[in-house]
Amino acid sequence: MTPTRVARNISTVAVASIAAWSSWSHMVHVALRFGERPEVAYVLPISVDGMLVVASAAMVEDQRAGQHVRWSARMAFAIGVAASVAANIAAAHPTVGARIVAAWPAVALLLVVEMLSRSRTSSTAPNG
Repeated sequence: MTPTRVARNISTVAVASIAAWSSWSHMVHVALRFGERPEVAYVLPISVDGMLVVASAAMVEDQRAGQHVRWSARMAFAIGVAASVAANIAAAHPTVGARIVAAWPAVALLLVVEMLSRSRTSSTAPNG
């Protein structure tokens, strides 16, 4: 594995971890604020982030197989990111700056997954 791939993989894990943690805490906050029972509020974010993980894996799998990425994976990913961004914004202080900062982790995850889903993995592709 090249140093570029190692750096890419470590960075991807970092971005995904930050997005998941931020998403989880914001979704729990919003669910509790809107009256959801605590035992549901604390696991609800797993349904969103879990869907993002499955959708990401499906997109990478399709790309590696040389197939068009299935529409359901792209849709699930887009809906998951939209839900995450919405929860992050809803949990933020009601200022433009706070809402931008709160939305950033989900947007960063979207961009990282998009870049990875378009990266080449064949032996003829350049490393990186």
